[in-house]
Amino acid sequence: MAKRKRIPYDPPGHRKRRRRSGDAWMRADQLFLSRRMLMVKGAMVTAFTGLAAKLGVMQLVEGEDYQQRAEDNVISQEILSAARGLILDREGRTLAENRRAWEVRVVPGQLPDDEDERAYVLNTLITALQLPDVLVIDPDAVPEGSVDTVFGRVAKLLGYSDTGLPTAVDGWKAQIKNGLIKVATLSIDEAAQFRARKAELPGVNVMNDLDYLVENIWDADLEVSVKKDVPRDVAMTLDANSMYLPGVILDDSALVRTYTGGEIMSHIIGYVQGIDEITLDDIRYKDENGNRIYAANDLIGQAGLESALEEKLRGKKGIRSVEKDANGVQVRVIPYSLQEPVAGENVRLTIDLELQNAAGAVLKEQIEKAAEAKKKLNETRVADGKEPWKVPEAGSVVAINPKTGEILAMVSYPYYDNQLFVSGLSQRKWDEYTAEDGPKAFVNRATSEVYPPGSTFKSFLAASALHRGAITSNTTHTCWGGIGIPTSANLADSNKWACWVAWGNSTPHGELDVAGAIEQSCDVFFYNVAPSKTTVNDVPVFYYDLDAAPQLPFHDTSVEHVFDGEGIDPLAEDMKEKFFFGRATGIEIAEQVGLFPDRDWKIESTGEEWNVGDSINVSIGQGEVQATPLQVALNVAGIAANGTFMTPHLVHQTIAEDGTVTEVKPTEAGKLGIDQEHLDVVKEGMVRVCNSEQGTAFESAGVSKWLKTNPEGAEKITIAGKAGTAEFGAQDEDTGSRDTHAWFTAYAPADDPEIAIAVVIEAGGEGATYGPPVADALIRGYMELTGKRDRGVVLSKDKLPIT
Repeated sequence: MAKRKRIPYDPPGHRKRRRRSGDAWMRADQLFLSRRMLMVKGAMVTAFTGLAAKLGVMQLVEGEDYQQRAEDNVISQEILSAARGLILDREGRTLAENRRAWEVRVVPGQLPDDEDERAYVLNTLITALQLPDVLVIDPDAVPEGSVDTVFGRVAKLLGYSDTGLPTAVDGWKAQIKNGLIKVATLSIDEAAQFRARKAELPGVNVMNDLDYLVENIWDADLEVSVKKDVPRDVAMTLDANSMYLPGVILDDSALVRTYTGGEIMSHIIGYVQGIDEITLDDIRYKDENGNRIYAANDLIGQAGLESALEEKLRGKKGIRSVEKDANGVQVRVIPYSLQEPVAGENVRLTIDLELQNAAGAVLKEQIEKAAEAKKKLNETRVADGKEPWKVPEAGSVVAINPKTGEILAMVSYPYYDNQLFVSGLSQRKWDEYTAEDGPKAFVNRATSEVYPPGSTFKSFLAASALHRGAITSNTTHTCWGGIGIPTSANLADSNKWACWVAWGNSTPHGELDVAGAIEQSCDVFFYNVAPSKTTVNDVPVFYYDLDAAPQLPFHDTSVEHVFDGEGIDPLAEDMKEKFFFGRATGIEIAEQVGLFPDRDWKIESTGEEWNVGDSINVSIGQGEVQATPLQVALNVAGIAANGTFMTPHLVHQTIAEDGTVTEVKPTEAGKLGIDQEHLDVVKEGMVRVCNSEQGTAFESAGVSKWLKTNPEGAEKITIAGKAGTAEFGAQDEDTGSRDTHAWFTAYAPADDPEIAIAVVIEAGGEGATYGPPVADALIRGYMELTGKRDRGVVLSKDKLPIT
């Protein structure tokens, strides 16, 4: 039988004693595991101790900072845009309004860092929104000293004329400090052309407009408006793929400005465009605390009333705090955080769109007729070896209420489409608008273009001369067709000034008083009115009558007529202080002040002294006299209103968001300070212009010029007026004749005026030919509007609906 191994027996007490005695009894593997656990436990204790310490620092030392960061992560402030105020005509028809539309914006700082991903986002937008390529100049990449050369080459390739090129280059150079310079939007062919010539145009690049916007932003965290009024289907497609388009924002609450009044209102209303960086920081557009009023994507008025009334129209932005989750999805609006935006004030104008449309239609019609006549005249001129004169393509008409100063119509032709500045202006259209040899459609010819007023000035000169005592109502002068001022003892050696009747070999006017001189627009009479008595080498300056009418019985041309008129000093004082020449009228929109020359002006401008010839030129509204159609209309209105000038204004009332209506009250702009008896003489002459057989605007070919206002059988509305033919351009060497602008002024009814008018047709020839039809239609239209004539001749029988 095998021997079994005995199992040792340790009593319980014995095992306890051995365990207390040490680790010698344990196996090697048991000893290893115990030490490893000890190290793990130590590490854990150390880690938790460090974590506890960090938590303590975060909570006790940095707690407030982390709490603020956490709140910022979930709560943010949103700026709420204010709706821009509406612009309405006098009857409440909408001329400018807001329409909700989709807008796509980009935050450059939130675009992907990865180049491929970033390119995917930008290319997706470029394709979906059909964004064009643009030509950009990087000033930093243009070699030093080559700026003019490179910019000049670019301008030539873009087709700028020799006269327009310097202006374009100067404009680009002025933007050098602003980073990349966008000089043009390109067609596909133009883009290819510039890419092919890149080597010879250092610093000139073709890039997409979106790339330009992203690269040229001054703050990467700002939102850049890429395109407004995005079609809904395009916006929906982009929105459905928004998770693949980081940094892209789609907004369906954007407001797009819509101009519903048509192009005929463009110069009055103007347009809005995105604000630029310079304007953004302009002190005029900051609040009392120095904070910006506008954000980078805001719109601001750029011309017309949109600019002039910006403060009223823009409204006041609102603000609210919103809570968002980790994905940026809005969860809720924080209670009591909402400050509602305040919409801009609505503006109702003094202009009725019906009358404005009628004025534009008849002005365009007469410009076209004047153009046809000028083309025929040019055929003869070219056949005679002379340079052709300018063919009419532009003009203006202004109508004002003499009693209130309200502008009843204000048309500048040609028009421009202000909606294009909202929806997008093509390079072709921009070139058409800005062409140096084009009609310059952007210019508001009613307020911002100046012309010599021609013979319309004679009414104002007569009023001043009567007031100063230089003439009386009984003063007469005799017209033999012109005058000659000797320059030496030889009478043949003289400076000659013809009366307009000599141009057409008409019979000279003969002896006229001041009312008759206005009626027949006699130049010779007024040649005597402006120059004062002047001596040269102690000899009074005089003139001889020209023998401009050999068909008449002989008259003595050897009689010396000494000038003894008003003189330039009192005349200039009256024109600039009593009338509105060389000073602003006070209308809301931008205007030029024109010029009325005097002694000081001539010395400063030419270094020469004033002379009799200068006064003669001024006497018929020529020389350096320059005025806007608005100024001439206001001056006529002052005479019509017996010497009271009312400030011209386009705004009839403003309407706040809460419905509060503020009327624009008529304000007096000044008094003529000329006795009524003198004004009555001038007014009599102006009435005779339109109502007597000798009047220059009475009839044509035996037919009345006023058939619309005064049709046969109707109670007569008496019209007063004055025509003007203002010379400009170079003289013909053989005849001394020059091209002319056509002017006509009028007011009606003569006994109680309600409307005063000034019409100018550039290069339109005789003022009495194409001006009266415009005034006739406009007066008739106003009378139809006010119920004094039946509708249907100028205005449609049915009133234009209110939208």
